Amino acid sequence: QNFPKGLRTVTQENNKACTMATLSSLPPILQPKEEDIQMMLSAEVHIGCRNSDPNMREYIWRRRQQDGIHILNIGKTWEKLMLAARVIVAIENPEDVIAISARPYGMRAVLKFGM
Repeated sequence: QNFPKGLRTVTQENNKACTMATLSSLPPILQPKEEDIQMMLSAEVHIGCRNSDPNMREYIWRRRQQDGIHILNIGKTWEKLMLAARVIVAIENPEDVIAISARPYGMRAVLKFGM
């Protein structure tokens, strides 16, 4: 990783605190486990980009000073993942579900979803 020593740990701890506050609105069964949060952090789900759209402001937790990268709120990300999962499960015919990625790094996830 290109993070200065100790920055990754600080980011994880701060994002975890923000995450727990956000997730209090979810029912207990949909609450993430510590393992879920750790996997999301290790997959760098929380790393955004330098540019942000005004519609994304509610999902941005903060901006890193040294490189201007936006750090996303993992709690909000988890909530949207759970919403998407619930919608997909509710569809009667699995062949009606289409997964699309507009980004090249989303191709692997889309291919795995389709298996």
